Amino acid sequence: MGSELSLNQTSMQTDMARDSQAFCLEGRFEGFMSGDKSPFKYLKLRDANEQYVIKLSKSVRMMVFRYLQSGDSIRVVGKQSIDDEGERQLKAKEVVRIKPLALVPTAADSAQTVSPQGKLPKAKAGKSPKILICQKSSCRKRGAAQVCRTVETALAEQGLVDTVQVKLTGCMDKCKSGPHMVVMPHKQRYSKVNPKQVPGLVAQNFQQDDVG
Repeated sequence: MGSELSLNQTSMQTDMARDSQAFCLEGRFEGFMSGDKSPFKYLKLRDANEQYVIKLSKSVRMMVFRYLQSGDSIRVVGKQSIDDEGERQLKAKEVVRIKPLALVPTAADSAQTVSPQGKLPKAKAGKSPKILICQKSSCRKRGAAQVCRTVETALAEQGLVDTVQVKLTGCMDKCKSGPHMVVMPHKQRYSKVNPKQVPGLVAQNFQQDDVG
């Protein structure tokens, strides 16, 4: 009897594993929901058809809970599975805001740029341009969230929203010199990023000839 039960349990686990598959959803962020140990354990996303409740892993939670605001357009990538009661369960592996909250004019005379170290190489074909921004606690304390918003505003002002993706990352080391930002595919790394520097950095790294 015990052996038969064990075999049945193994069969059920196998069936559940087969049901696990990737998902990618885009829609409007409608806030967080609390769980047993965290007020940000779940994320609510609404698309044109329905609302989804998506579980956040601890690492994703730490990256987005101060970054997202209600109404943001987001993309969520993760795994979905079916539980014992036949309900679909969604768990996020990546959450990316895909549009800026607002277009805020930036005065040209207030933007400070980092002096370029020679001409940047052109992006190789097939390499997607991205801006990676550290969201660990040390960088957040030094203004990483504001850097994120300024990056997205600069991309909007320069017509690059559809060609350059903003991604949040875990620790990039050298925490005391944050916020950190890395521009791909050139792998240009910037430390102690000031939001006032961002428009110049975006223009410097993403010329229309490179990303068009």
